[in-house]
Amino acid sequence: MQPSELLDLIRQALSLTSDYQVEKKLGFSQGCVSGWRRNVSFPKNAVLIQFAKILNMNAGILMIYGLEYREKDTEAKEQIGKLINAIHHAKFDDSFVNSHA
Repeated sequence: MQPSELLDLIRQALSLTSDYQVEKKLGFSQGCVSGWRRNVSFPKNAVLIQFAKILNMNAGILMIYGLEYREKDTEAKEQIGKLINAIHHAKFDDSFVNSHA
């Protein structure tokens, strides 16, 4: 997932029509949001936790996307991508969620 795709998900979840609205509503600088839009930076983990709450999802998933984005080693990046693909296709039932609560 690219940072711009994540930004689009946040805009959609909050019914916002511009990146400027994201900046104002969530208190981010124009530089941060612009970096995400241009795919030159990925949000920090603290921001990913905030985004996960907005998206009603596990923050760890977004953090793994961040890890993949930041990884420079081609082989390591490929392995992280395989992990993301496996998670994406995994089926978790409530017993998995409840057993680790």
